[in-house]
Amino acid sequence: MLRIFLVFFATLLAAVTIAIGASYFALRPTEFKVAVPASDPIDQRVFGLAADTLRSQRAPIRIEVVPVEKSKDAMDALETDKVNLAVVRSDSALIGRTHTIMILRREAAVIVAPKVGKVQKIGDLQNATIGVTREGPLDGSLLAPVLDYYGITRDKARYVAVQGDGIADAFRQKKIDAMIAVGPVTAKQMGEAVADAARGIKGMLQFIEIEEADAIVKRIPALESIEVEQGAFGGRPPRPPESFNTLGYSIRLVTNTKTDSDSIAELARQLFLIRQNLSVAVPGAGLMETPDVDEATAFLVHPGVRAYVNGEQRSWFDKYNDYIYLGLFLGSGVGSVAVAMFGWMRGGGSQARRPLPRQRIELVFDAVRDARTPEQLDAAEREADEVVRSVFALGVDGKLSGDVIASFNLALADLRGRIAARRGALRTG
Repeated sequence: MLRIFLVFFATLLAAVTIAIGASYFALRPTEFKVAVPASDPIDQRVFGLAADTLRSQRAPIRIEVVPVEKSKDAMDALETDKVNLAVVRSDSALIGRTHTIMILRREAAVIVAPKVGKVQKIGDLQNATIGVTREGPLDGSLLAPVLDYYGITRDKARYVAVQGDGIADAFRQKKIDAMIAVGPVTAKQMGEAVADAARGIKGMLQFIEIEEADAIVKRIPALESIEVEQGAFGGRPPRPPESFNTLGYSIRLVTNTKTDSDSIAELARQLFLIRQNLSVAVPGAGLMETPDVDEATAFLVHPGVRAYVNGEQRSWFDKYNDYIYLGLFLGSGVGSVAVAMFGWMRGGGSQARRPLPRQRIELVFDAVRDARTPEQLDAAEREADEVVRSVFALGVDGKLSGDVIASFNLALADLRGRIAARRGALRTG
């Protein structure tokens, strides 16, 4: 008898250990490593703050920022599985089989020049000195496709970094013929750069429109045609005085094809939940958006993002319901064995045993199967409850054997499953 008890106890302990281990792996947060280039200080702050926020809120997602030197290093780290995510510009996002998770922001190239001066249109940028202002290192690569389109040799244009008060001084001292400001149109820094240029320009300033922006985008999918609306940069009279077209690119959070869809869907959900908190601390963080899953573009969208956008994200129960039902089934079996063993140890089978009300149970099964309305199913469930009470009374009185109780538990688990399935079928019609 002692041996039987020890075997049962060891089995029960093993089952509990497995359940605890499974719960740990199912409930532990999903961790992502994201590579962010040093040339992108905005997103370094955004994801650093996001990591702290998600950790403090005990969210099911964790983020670790991995600084890298430039976008190419971020893509290399993603391709070699050193990180799960990468923040890159749209031209890098088209390399390989990367999938877009989120568009963090769109940055436009806004070109301003004196109303009376050397640069009156895009073609005049040849042999011009262009001041470039942006948060990050000097980068004239956005303008390069424009120069190519208009047949302007790239080395014919010279770039000079200008920031803050240096913009006005550069125009006053005629160190630059035009300025290109790169950033989100709604960003405070863009409005300040345009205002600084206006202070330094003698007379009126003008915005240089890229009239063929749509045609250039068709040739270079990494670029986007962006309309800058009238008065986007404030001022009186409004700057610009009327809407115009220019070019820009997007900053994207990307991943590879190996990343789990459910995890990506949850990542997108969590980032949107804290988006407003991030935008308070980091201007521009609130511009993040999901890609258009219906638009035909050259960018691949991760299936997890599609599930999130379309409202098809699976809940925790959806992902693990099979394991839950299996655990309940096994737990029911272990419980039945325990009851049988303790019943055998207690009484040894000397008392008279009664059979289960088999016919009554089979009638309940038939009633569940034939139920056509919720009321009929409720009636079948009430009958099942009555059967359970009667069997429980027999078990308490010691009038049922362990084998009979085990059989009843198996039948009851199956019956509960059928009731739930039938109720779901009746709801969906």
